[in-house]
Amino acid sequence: MMKHIVKESELVLPALWLMNNSKDGKISTSMLIRGLTRIIQPTGLDAEILTGRKDTYFSQKVRNLKSHNTFERYGYAINIPDGFQITNQG
Repeated sequence: MMKHIVKESELVLPALWLMNNSKDGKISTSMLIRGLTRIIQPTGLDAEILTGRKDTYFSQKVRNLKSHNTFERYGYAINIPDGFQITNQG
């Protein structure tokens, strides 16, 4: 049986939930990685360490939410220096 590989788009709703339930609607990228890891519990490839890095494929997908402007594109959150802040639309 093939294991599910988490898509970046699958991180949006749980990430918004974490932001909404954090102080002032803000969350650091490192706290987002920890929170999403607890919620989603990545396995298989997602849990593997990237070659030459210290982070996993999954944590890189979470970081990509910032570099790909995923939340800003839809108006759900804005990028702040160390993470994200949810908007009213989010």
